[in-house]
Amino acid sequence: MKGQAISPYRLRRMEPEDIDQVGLIEREAFPTLWPHTSYRRELKNQLAMYLVCVQTGEYEPQPPKVVVSGGLVQRLLVWLGLSKPTVTPSAPRERITGFIGIWKLADEAHVVAVAVQESERRKGLGELLLLGGIEMAIEARMHAVTLEARVSNWTAQALYDKYGFRHMGVRKAYYSDNREDATIMTTSALTSEEYRALLDRLREQFEERYGEAERVYS
Repeated sequence: MKGQAISPYRLRRMEPEDIDQVGLIEREAFPTLWPHTSYRRELKNQLAMYLVCVQTGEYEPQPPKVVVSGGLVQRLLVWLGLSKPTVTPSAPRERITGFIGIWKLADEAHVVAVAVQESERRKGLGELLLLGGIEMAIEARMHAVTLEARVSNWTAQALYDKYGFRHMGVRKAYYSDNREDATIMTTSALTSEEYRALLDRLREQFEERYGEAERVYS
């Protein structure tokens, strides 16, 4: 769209360098979760797909890397303080503000986690991540997207309702921290004309409100 504003956030696939920041966001969003997710294992899982939301132009400072090259004599000289090691500046790390995780289960994409950094909430990032997750599921040729939500989390359910998720049942005592029930929610067929029209309309509305966000799924 001509004159479309550009969002200061973008989505891309999670990389190993993102794990520390993603872990901090997970622990902030889900403090009772134990054990914490092993993202190194998840990134090697062919059934798992993870996206991170990155703040454009914002970077986390990284300490410089100290490299001791050469043989035993050079290392000894460095240890004795008679020679200096090589110090190379580290590339800055992008600032991650949220993430979404999806598992491919047969022909369905199951959302296993959505989290946004507390300081970045109420900026549409949860919706951006959900939109990205659905688009990634379509790209992966999944038939539908499913998820569970706490029965008391009306805010999340309202967002899922907006994106065409329908209540399909209840998992009793699903959450281990307080034995709360979970409502099961599923979209209709992602390939249907009706759902594609809904997604196109919601995407356009989102971009009008928050700006166009770059999204890279491969």
